[in-house]
Amino acid sequence: MDGFTFCAPTKVVFGRDTIPSVGGHIAEHGVSRVLLVFGGGSVRRNGVYDAVTASLQAAGVAWEEFWGVQPNPSLAQVEAGVDKARAYGAQGVLAVGGGSVIDCGKAIAAGCFLDDYWTYVETRKLLQKALPVFTVLTLSGTGTEMNEKAVITNEPEAKKWSVSGLCICPRVTIIDPQVQADVPWHLTMTGGIDAMTHVMENYFRGRLADAATGFFHEETTLQLNEGLLRGIVQSLNVLQRDPAHYGARASLAWAACWGLNGLTVAGLSGGDWTSHALEHALSGRYPHIPHGAGLAVLFPSWMEEVCDVAPAVFARFARTVWGVGQSGGEAAGVAGAMDADPQAMRALAREGVAATRRAFAAWGAPADLSHWGVTAEDVPEMVRNAFGYRALGRLVPLNEEQVTRIFMRVL
Repeated sequence: MDGFTFCAPTKVVFGRDTIPSVGGHIAEHGVSRVLLVFGGGSVRRNGVYDAVTASLQAAGVAWEEFWGVQPNPSLAQVEAGVDKARAYGAQGVLAVGGGSVIDCGKAIAAGCFLDDYWTYVETRKLLQKALPVFTVLTLSGTGTEMNEKAVITNEPEAKKWSVSGLCICPRVTIIDPQVQADVPWHLTMTGGIDAMTHVMENYFRGRLADAATGFFHEETTLQLNEGLLRGIVQSLNVLQRDPAHYGARASLAWAACWGLNGLTVAGLSGGDWTSHALEHALSGRYPHIPHGAGLAVLFPSWMEEVCDVAPAVFARFARTVWGVGQSGGEAAGVAGAMDADPQAMRALAREGVAATRRAFAAWGAPADLSHWGVTAEDVPEMVRNAFGYRALGRLVPLNEEQVTRIFMRVL
C-alpha cells in the first residue's frame, strides 16, 4: 500500500428533516451574509427553498440569491456569481442543489479572491483562499458535497477542468435523503453511475503483487470500494422499482458521499481517472451531455481497451462486484483471481466489462455517443482536449490511437 494523506474536514448532517438546521450551522462559523446558489426551480417545488430560507432567517443570516446554474456549470456562470457575491459583500456561499450547483458555488467562493478564475485553473495550483462553503444536497452522485474539488466548463475553449483546494471543501453539508424521493429516474441513475465511476477510477489501480500475497497490501481499500460499489448497485436496483424508498435513497447518498472524499483512493496511487478525462473532453465540447451518462458510455469502453493488459484486478471486480464465476469458498474473490490461468483470467475480466454494460443498459443508460449527436469528426478534438487535461493511463498508459479507439468504439 502506498503512503497517503487523508483529510475529510466536512461536517455531514445526515437524515430526515435535517435541512432546518443549516442556518444555525452557518451562524456557528461566524457567517452572517451568504450568497445562496441554486439551479432551476425544483427546490421551490419540493419545499427545500422554504426550509432553507426559514432556517437562515431564524439564525439571523442574511442572503442574496443566485439562480440558474446549469448542468456542467460554465465559466460565465462562475464569473456572474463572483460579481454578485462581491457586490453583496457575501461572507460565505450556501449552495443548494446537486453537483453542478455545488461545484459552481465552490468556484464562486474561490473566485472572489482571484483576479482571473480560469487563468488560475490553468496553472493547476491548489487554491489557497475561498469564502466558507456550505451545502444542502438535493441530488447524489458527484461527491462534491464532501470534497475539495470543483469542475467548471470553459465553453468557448471546450475545456471542462477542475480546480482543487481544501479551502473549498464544504464546512457543513446537509443531506436529507427524503428530498430526493421525487428525483426523476434518469437523474438518479446517472448520479449513481457517476458515483460508481468515482470508486472504479480508484479501484482499478489495485495491483497483483505476487502469488503469495495477492492484493493483500491494498486489501482494506479494495474491500471498502467493493462494498461501496455493491451498495450503489443494490440501491439503484431498488430505486428503479421504488423511487421513494428511503433506505435505498439514504444508502445511495451515503455511498456517493464517500466515493470521492479520499477514502476510496487511500493507498492506490491517486487512481487512474482516464475515463473522467475523456468525459470532460466529451461534455466540454457538448455541455448538454450529462456527466454521469457520458461516463456510462465511456467507462466500459476504457475497460474493454485495458482489461487484457491488467486482467487480475478486472477479474476480481467481475467476481466481487457482479458475482461472475463466484463460488462460495472464495474470500473477497482473491483466490479465484489468483488461481486462474492467464487466459481464464482475461476471459473473466472481459465478463466483468460485459456485466457492467448489462447493468448500465438495464438501468436505461445510453450505450453510444451518437445518442447526443457526436460524430467521428468530433473525435480528434476530444482526444486533444483529453490529453490536455492530463496524461492518460496510470493503470495502463495510453497513446492517441488507443484513446481514439475508446471514443470510436462507442459512437
